[in-house]
Formats: sequence, structure tokens, C-alpha cells
Amino acid sequence: MTTYKVDVLVVGGGPAGATAARRLAEAGREVMLVERDLSHQKPCGGGMPSSVFKEFQLPEDISFKRVKKVSLVSPAGRRLDIELKGGELRTVDRREFDRMLRAIASERGATVLEGTLTGLQSGKTIKAVFTGRDGQYEVKAGYLIASDGVNSSVRRFLGLKPVNYVYTVTSIFDSMETDSCEFWFGSEHAPGFYSWVFPKSSGVSIGTGSSNPKTARDSLKRFLLRLNREIAMENDAVRGYKIPLWDGRLFRKKNIIFAGDSAGQVMPFSFEGIYYAMKSGEFAAQSVIEGRPALYEKLWKGRFLSRFRFMKVLQSYFFKSDAHAERLVHIFSNPEMQTLCMRLWLKKEKSRGVLISFIKQFGKFIN
Repeated sequence: MTTYKVDVLVVGGGPAGATAARRLAEAGREVMLVERDLSHQKPCGGGMPSSVFKEFQLPEDISFKRVKKVSLVSPAGRRLDIELKGGELRTVDRREFDRMLRAIASERGATVLEGTLTGLQSGKTIKAVFTGRDGQYEVKAGYLIASDGVNSSVRRFLGLKPVNYVYTVTSIFDSMETDSCEFWFGSEHAPGFYSWVFPKSSGVSIGTGSSNPKTARDSLKRFLLRLNREIAMENDAVRGYKIPLWDGRLFRKKNIIFAGDSAGQVMPFSFEGIYYAMKSGEFAAQSVIEGRPALYEKLWKGRFLSRFRFMKVLQSYFFKSDAHAERLVHIFSNPEMQTLCMRLWLKKEKSRGVLISFIKQFGKFIN
């Protein structure tokens, strides 16, 4: 069995892992990224603000759909169209996007391999065994960044509880088109969540979420009926996946750091994940570079904790009932609320003052 010795092992090659590997390699660390399936296509809406490309210095020569409008549809059918000012959303193909991120990490000096984690020993020196297409190999490292998703194998090998999640189902309709990211609310087809119609580079992605995996497909059927669309639910076009629910509990276990979905770091309420996965990977890398693993939690909390907590409150309130969801659409018809939302969500402004203004504005409507 071949044995590799590196400074840092990154398990999982999605946005969190690829970003961490890139930053570590740029800092001169010897880093190995191991991804279970380098051709994996995550069934994800693939949406992110255009500001992500600038912040992470990403090339724009991959295919994506530009979106300049967001639409909210209330349970009663009230439709609110919001023009995106000062930026745009982009929906990407996750296979292509993740490959691009890994390619950048590789270009910077990271070693990228394919393999499934089949053994893990924690300690001052971490020992991980992987099974690849050509057999088993072992990796020894001083640090491990676990970015292996909601079904994290690292968590399982360490005896940690799995991440809580919402189960979603989605299907691609190549013959349909939309120029807006549409969020549909209604307990009939999305209790405690929302349904969506997102544009893709070709066609649209239609999906919904449920706390109960057994009822998710039925919820999608009801949503398609609301849209007056038909789909053969028994075919392979319908795919299910889990979206983590953030609870803020796990950041690391000694020299093992959890980033992205493996730590549940998906924004409550909007359930945006790609940007926050990339930032968590960046913070994880910085903490390793500085030799201070505890720094990771400090960086993450300083940047995002207040926002995640507030969005968790909004999620609990507005997803409680159809009446509350109706109120949500009404609130976002306010121009000032739209402006603040664009600054926080679209532009990713760091200013705490913007968040405070956003909270105060919500208070005017809720109290």
C-alpha cells in the first residue's frame, strides 16, 4: 500500500475542500485533496452571487446563467418580482464548477486524488486510508480538513452524530425557460421550507424540500401541479439530496477541522451554501497556515455568526405557517428592505451596520 506524507489532508473536493486546498497550496503547504468521485454531479441549484467570482478571483470562462431578477410567490399566489441592483445571480453546473475549483487548487500545487475514505485514525499524526480505482493508499498528515459533505465519512469514523438536514428533491426540465430565480411558498408542497424554479444554462431546475424524506416526492408532485406541469416521477430525472441545517455546534476536533456542509454551514432561511462553504474552507486554511486551529472558529463566528442566528430566527418565524409566509412576501415589497437585502445577500457586504439596519427594518414589520 502506497503511503503519502503531507502537511494537510483535505477530504472532500467540493467548494469548501477545493478552496481550502488552494489557499494552503498558495501558502506553500504540502496539501493533498482526496475526492470520492471526481466526476460527481451534485443535484444542487448552483446559485451564487456574481460577487463570488470577484472575491475568490475565479475565471469566468465556465458556463453559467445570468439572473437579474428574483421572484417570490406567496401561498395565495401573490407574485413579487425584485430586480437585482448592483449585481446578479449566476447558476452554474456543479460538476463543471467543482472541477474548476479543484483544477485551480492543483495548479497552485495541491495534489488531487480520487478515493473513498475507508479508515481513519486521529492523533498528533492523522492516518487515513482510502480506496481508489487502483487499490488502497494511506495518507499521513498533521491536519485534516473535513469537507466531505452532509454525509461526512470523517464524522462517522470519529463517532460524531451526522448533520441534521432537510431532504430535497429536484428535476431538470430542458424544455422550460425562466429569467428569474423563483421561490414559491406554501405548506401544501413545501411545509417548513420553499419550492423553487431556478434557471440553468439549459432549461430549469424545479424542486422542493421536506423534513420527511418519505413525503418529499409527493411534495414535488403537488408543486408541479401548482405549476401546471407534468413529469414522470418514476424516472431517473428526479434526484434527492440533503441540505444541512445549521446549529453552530461543530467546528473542529483537535487537529481535524470541519468545513462547509460537513459542519452544517448553510445559511438558514435562504439555504445558500456555495459561498459559505468557500469561506469556511478559506478560514480553515488560514487557521492551519497560522498553526492555530482554534482560530478557525473565531474567524467564522466573527464573520457570520450574527447573520446565521438572525436568519435562523426568520426561518422559524416565516416558515411556521402560510399566513407568516404571506407576510414575508409583503415585507419584501418594501424598497428599503430590498436594498438592504441586496447589500447583505448579493454584494456580501461585511459591515455590521448593514445587518443591524436589516434587523431593525424587519422589526418594524413584525412588532
